[in-house]
Amino acid sequence: MTIAADRDRLLDRPREALDRARRDPACWAEFAYDSAPDEEGRLTDRHRRARFGLLLALQYDRREADLPLLRFVLRQQIVHYRELVKHYLPADFLLAGLLVAEHRQVEDVWLHWEAKELSFDTALGYRDHLLLTPGVAKVREAVARSTTPARDRLLDHITRLPWTDADVDDWLAGQRRNFPGDPAAESLKTWSHHAAGLGDPAASRRFLLAWADGEPRTAGTLHMVQFQLASQGYLAEAIAVQREVVALAEPEERSSKFETLAELQREAADFPGAWESLRTAAAELPAHRRAWLPGLWCQVARECFLLVPLAPGVGEARAAFALGEEVLRAGTCRWMNGAVDAAFTAAEHLGDAELLARVRALRRIADEEQATAITERPATADVDVAGERQSAAGHSEDD
Repeated sequence: MTIAADRDRLLDRPREALDRARRDPACWAEFAYDSAPDEEGRLTDRHRRARFGLLLALQYDRREADLPLLRFVLRQQIVHYRELVKHYLPADFLLAGLLVAEHRQVEDVWLHWEAKELSFDTALGYRDHLLLTPGVAKVREAVARSTTPARDRLLDHITRLPWTDADVDDWLAGQRRNFPGDPAAESLKTWSHHAAGLGDPAASRRFLLAWADGEPRTAGTLHMVQFQLASQGYLAEAIAVQREVVALAEPEERSSKFETLAELQREAADFPGAWESLRTAAAELPAHRRAWLPGLWCQVARECFLLVPLAPGVGEARAAFALGEEVLRAGTCRWMNGAVDAAFTAAEHLGDAELLARVRALRRIADEEQATAITERPATADVDVAGERQSAAGHSEDD
């Protein structure tokens, strides 16, 4: 099947759904937020996939008459985010806001403000320009006249914004390039994400590999390919790609890359491979342990503990536990990455009271370290984190 045929096939159902939604608003309930537990008891949105497909169809067939439907979809995205998303800003959330903002209706400023106020990440990533597409002066005047409870906060916010109408138009044009109306204008990497969101891992893999074939085999490209393959369940291929990542790694990166390789091998139930990779990861940990990436020690230790239940015998299980404990004690910030929790689970699996006592002692140390880290964090830390999140929240084809 060709790339174009794959795209058309993936869009068949979303286009049919959009046609129904345009003809009969009664069917919009099929795209509304609907929480339900999954097999592991975690809450999910049963209609997220259908709503994602509808959003794609709306992106590729923009019409003025769709504004009520677009507002409905954005409201459902807001509810979904509020209920289920703790961090980060999904690209489809931004897409829903953009499609509404393109209609430049001043009354939608409140819907955009609701989206923006959801979390730290939306405050940074749901761009201020979305509030201003009807015109900067027009929005400020409308908000100033409003009696809505959120009026003062929003008015204060938009009054301080430096953007002109020309700035907003330039930004909007850039977003239209990021979210084009032609499916063929999207990159193969973006289509890999689309296919995954539509529940077609095989197509996602085909798009991803086709994209990677045209890219240099850099660490960044390989990491992207490995992550996507692993998330779609193609573990053998993900492991092969991660081996390429390991081969390209600089000396100070090797421990981290081997830890990732071990995680993939554990997920593939390959105890010998994971154990070999973890021993290498531990041996490759940087010499200056207290000054460089303290969370790495916790990652390696946690992976050792998680490997314990997969061990073919008690001797191998105890060896994995011992290495994890050694690495965890050698590092700092032991509270990071769930390492102590994994140690508890591993000790319980081994049924060893002495090990459990040692883990409890590690827990006390970890709690003390965490309390100290919180009270002694420098004032600049929040600024740095905010900057990193603002950068990560912005949408591009790489999202």
